[in-house]
Amino acid sequence: MDRTPAADRGTSSARDRVARGAARATGALLRRTGAGGGSALPGTVLERLSPGFVERRAAAFGDGVVIVSGTNGKTTTASMLRTILRASGIQTAGNESGSNLRRGVASALMEAPATARMAVLEVDEAALPALVRAMRPRALVLTNVFRDQLDRYWETETIARHLADAMDAAPAGCRVIANADDPLLWHRAREHDVVGFGVASLVGAAATGSRADAEPEACPRCGETLSYAGRTIAHLGRARCTACSWASVAPEYEATVVSSSGMSGIVVKIRGHTIHLGIGGVHNAYNAAAALAAAAVLGVSEERAAKALEEFRPRFGRSEEFSAEGHAGWLFLMKNPAGAGVVIREVTEDERVGAVVVAVSDQIADGRDISWIWDVDFERLEAAGLPTVASGRRAADVAVRLKYAGESPVGVDPEPRGALRTAASAAGQGRSIAVLATYTAMLDVRKALTHSRRARLEDVG
Repeated sequence: MDRTPAADRGTSSARDRVARGAARATGALLRRTGAGGGSALPGTVLERLSPGFVERRAAAFGDGVVIVSGTNGKTTTASMLRTILRASGIQTAGNESGSNLRRGVASALMEAPATARMAVLEVDEAALPALVRAMRPRALVLTNVFRDQLDRYWETETIARHLADAMDAAPAGCRVIANADDPLLWHRAREHDVVGFGVASLVGAAATGSRADAEPEACPRCGETLSYAGRTIAHLGRARCTACSWASVAPEYEATVVSSSGMSGIVVKIRGHTIHLGIGGVHNAYNAAAALAAAAVLGVSEERAAKALEEFRPRFGRSEEFSAEGHAGWLFLMKNPAGAGVVIREVTEDERVGAVVVAVSDQIADGRDISWIWDVDFERLEAAGLPTVASGRRAADVAVRLKYAGESPVGVDPEPRGALRTAASAAGQGRSIAVLATYTAMLDVRKALTHSRRARLEDVG
């Protein structure tokens, strides 16, 4: 429903048309020149020329808006949910480029087809409260709280506060879908109309003590140390406080990992539905459980949602497959200790991997503070005997960290093409390359791979 006053609708519509034209022209110019900001700057232009566009466009979706946020997993969870909705016949828009601040959301809404009935948008945690107030979502999906971009957030409590503020700002009737295995998040979410999701503790996972990649494990109510009955990733798991009796709960949508094929996929069971996911890792069991729970809240049958998830394929640096220098490879986004630890576990358990590129950059989108790499379990790479190559703008820092892990890198090259060549030489015949990269380093790797493909095609031509 359009909430613009009747007297202003004509003016707003005309202004929106002019603003869209200017924003699209800006995007086209950026693409032609190869400059950055192609998915964000058009949104800035749009909002400058037509203030309130986001609010008006969000109100026009007949089946409402879903917002996905949290530290890790929001891109994949949002993409999974869009896959489910589209398979159910609901035309769905979204910010599939991953640009998740207000300007990126504005750009995505500008390009949303008029026939789209729903929008599923991932949103940055700091931008979340204001965008919840602006778009009045039908459902709010919250994935987890981890240390991330220390120069922006400083500590996990800051992120948790943003998520709590967003839940408080949600309109009446908005359903919250939240990770029940995350004590800091769940403590705040349980005060709302919430559906919990989680993953059953892994066999062999440590039940007590802290992990190298874990966040501070303090009771969210009284601050005392939590006791864990089981874990999945870092501080996620089933926990209780012996001081004040606070305890996590069994989630309504709990995924159990039945089997794993390394990075190629996992089989999970959720509420009796066995799902063969074409993407590996326990973190993707969480994403699938979140997407299935959100779909159910939106009225999609669990059976249909589970079937649609089997057709989901990773994209944009989330277990993205590639070919370089005659070797197959996987590209993983790595942005904090917990996420990196999960990926490293996957990589070291997959016998096809012969070499690893660790690419870290420190541009604004990555976070200027890269001290978190000292909390990443790179020692696991050394224990697995995998040769590593340090890359990215901070390749030298990565090389120092790897040396302290006992793994002297076989190469140090800030440029992705050189790093990939070195990794290919070290991998061995028939072995694959795994690339672990921060956000802008990932974009550089993807650009290098695209350039290599074009060069090969020109040689053939």
